Order: sequence, then structure tokens, then C-alpha cells
Amino acid sequence: MDTQLDHRLGTVPTPGAPMTTHVSTLGLDQFDALASAGEIDTVVCATPDPYGRLVGKRLTIQAFRSLGLSGDGINASSFIFAVDLEMNPLNLPVSNSANGWADIRLVPDLSTLRRVPWEPNVALVICDAYESDSDTLLSVAPRTILKTQIERARNAGLAFKFASELEFFLAAVAPNDAWEVGYQNMRMLSNFRSDYQMVQSGRDDWFIRQIRNQMPQFGISVESSKPEWGLGQQEITLDYCDTLEMADRHVLFKYGVKQLAHKSDLTATFMAKPKIDDVGSSCHLHVSMWSTETNTPLCWSDARGGGMSKEFGSFVAGQLDHAAGISLLFAPTVNSYKRFQPDQFAGSAIALGADNRSCAFRLVGHGPSYRVENRIPGADVNPYYAYSGTIAAGMDGIERQLSTPVIFSGNAWEGSDVGLVPTSLHRSIDHFADNKMARAALGDEVFEHILASAQAELTSFDSHTVTDWETRRYYERV
Repeated sequence: MDTQLDHRLGTVPTPGAPMTTHVSTLGLDQFDALASAGEIDTVVCATPDPYGRLVGKRLTIQAFRSLGLSGDGINASSFIFAVDLEMNPLNLPVSNSANGWADIRLVPDLSTLRRVPWEPNVALVICDAYESDSDTLLSVAPRTILKTQIERARNAGLAFKFASELEFFLAAVAPNDAWEVGYQNMRMLSNFRSDYQMVQSGRDDWFIRQIRNQMPQFGISVESSKPEWGLGQQEITLDYCDTLEMADRHVLFKYGVKQLAHKSDLTATFMAKPKIDDVGSSCHLHVSMWSTETNTPLCWSDARGGGMSKEFGSFVAGQLDHAAGISLLFAPTVNSYKRFQPDQFAGSAIALGADNRSCAFRLVGHGPSYRVENRIPGADVNPYYAYSGTIAAGMDGIERQLSTPVIFSGNAWEGSDVGLVPTSLHRSIDHFADNKMARAALGDEVFEHILASAQAELTSFDSHTVTDWETRRYYERV
């Protein structure tokens, strides 16, 4: 299938698109040389699932060449896009008992081929999901969803650059031991609050430096690291890049952190709120808008002495306007909403601030670096969904020519007319179900797929779970 082979090789040019710089990725010549020398003997062919996890297969070199390079791709069941976190099938339209959980094809995107630093004999490539009997991308695959929004923006002469700013917790317990104790009462990597503290940073650096040093070798450029406020909490800042590549780096980063932690007898979690009496972990999304014609940023306006350009103002206004309606794309789990508490910088107050961390949206930078930061997502976010929602909402603001938002001053949590993001998955699903913009932008098939998946997650919690809180509250007292 020649069209797919062109995409694998990265030979389909996109006129006017901003250039993407790959860090430490492999060309086919390099790959062939390493494979011939026996330095690589395994290729991980993986694609992001609806939870932002990598799923796929490990192939021999021969199988990768025959299936991934010369063939039609690697067969997999479509159920990988229609399961819950426990891998229980959800019987969604894309994959169900009626269609026999039909096969799809995973086709490597060779621009993402890279070595895995902590597995010296392994290479990894991210795949796109195609229908089994055509050259059509599977509509509900997260990568396809994001590509659709990127193309929609490109048709309007716009491109975006993103950066994910991820936080996570580290427990000084091996993963198997953490599982055995139900992730309860674990010793964390730090004993006291250490936000920005270099003493704790030095203590943690035996592990964190593995991330800083090996992620660039894995094709993920890292800017900085620091301890966060929570016990054992860390923040790693990734360099910005083009939209799809940043989403890929985001999921590869989480994959890498978990792999490295496992090798070091640590347990990492990207839960949004691991403990109710500790802070949550965020994923602040930084986004800037660019012209595909001139490859220049469009956010800053010198005409008025600085600040938002008119078009960027409309883009930001669209994000504010739809923040509650598409919160499901930023906060996908039951646990996500435990993070939305006032005075914990969790982005729950829907306002725009100038370097104001009490606001859900925060303007940062100056001139070419000017951008907006979305503080709503937690570390459990699927970046393909979140970036898609960001683009869709912003494009709606541009199309409707919304006015540039007013800059909020003061504490947004105390603002009398400041809206709040939904505080539960129940409310978030209701908001999303009624959001006409999201349905139109994503298309009925994708919209219903995301909605049904979220409803299944909520049903699992509401109808099949007894929590520790319930046991302690009711066991003897009712």
C-alpha cells in the first residue's frame, strides 16, 4: 500500500507546515546498520490507547522488516481502543461481539523510530492504526483524532506548538511490593515538603538524572527538573515542539519514567490525586499559535504595545468558553476531579490571568515566546485528547471571532463571577454530552466513542466499587 509506505518514510510533504526537529531518532539506514551488527534485535511497535498508554507488540527484526516495512502492518485486535483500564472489553462500535473484535493494522510512523536507552538491544516505533481492509485511518484511535484537528487548523493556515509540563510521585518501594500493599502507607522518596529545594533535589538526583540524561537519547528533549510540593513529587519540563510530536513525546516520557522507576525499585504514579491530604499532579499544557505560510508565531501583538494579537485572543477566548464543556478531555478519570480544590493551583477557576496561577489559563512569555498555559489537566490526561480539545475550542473561538478575554487580577478562586470546571466525572460527562462544538469538531463517531468510554468508567465506579471511605463511615455505624 504505497500511500502508507510514504507516510512511514515521512516522504509526504506538507506545504507551509512548521518544521519538526527530531531528537535522537533513527533513520532506516542507521536502523539497518545497527540490526545487521546485532546491536538491535527487537522492535517495539506500539500505539497510544484511549488512556495514553502504549499498546502493541515486540517484533523480531525479520518480522518488523516483513510486516512493518514491506507489508501492510502489524495485526492487532481493535479491542485495544475499546477496553477499560482493567482491559475489560466495553463493547463499543469500533470493537464488539457482533464484529468479532475485528482486527486492525498498526502501521509504523518511521519518523518516530528510536532506540530505547534502558533496553540497549531494543528499538521502538509509534504506529498509526488503520482499518484492516483499507488505507483509512481508524477514526477513534487517539493519534488519528489529533491528526484530524491538526489538519483542520492547517486548512485555516494555522499550526500549533505544545509543551506538556508533567508532575508525578515517586514511592521508595518496588512496584511488586507496592501492588502487594495496595499502594497504601508507602514510603515516599522525600520525607518533607521540598518544592524547589536543592537539598532534596540532590538526594533524588541518583534517579532523576537518569530521566534527564536518557530521555534525550530516547528522542525527548528535557529542559529541567525539580522537586515539587508533595512528598516524593517531581516535575520534569519538556521542550516544546510541533503538536503531534509533543503528544508522542508525552506518552513516551510516561512510559520511560515507569520503566526507569521499575529498574530502580521505585514506583511512579501519574494519578491526578494519589492522596486526598496531599497535592495533586498536574500536566500544564503550553500552546502557541503559528502561521503555516511564514512559520512564525502569531500570539504576540506589537501594535498595541504588546499582549495578545486579535486572532490569538479569539483562540484563547474559545478555550475559556468551552473549558467546562470539554473538561472530560482534560480530566478523564474519577480521580481527576479530586484534584480540583481551591488554593492548590489546580486550574479549577475558569479565568485568564497574566502569570496568575489561580487562573485556569495563564499567559506567559513575551514576544516570540508568548503563549497560554492551560492548568486544568492532571498528569493522568491523554495528550491526544487534550491537544485535540484545545485546538477545537480555540478554532471555534477564531471562527466566531470572539473578543479577546479580559485579564483577571487577584485570586480567581474568590472571584464572584468566575466559573468553575466540573467537580465530578458525573458533571463532566453531562457537560460534554451537551457540547455541540465538540461533537461537530470531533465527528459523531469519535464523540460517541469518547462519551461511551467515560460513561463505562463512571458506571464501574458507581455500581461496582466499595471505597475505604464507605467502609470506615458505615461499617459499624449504620
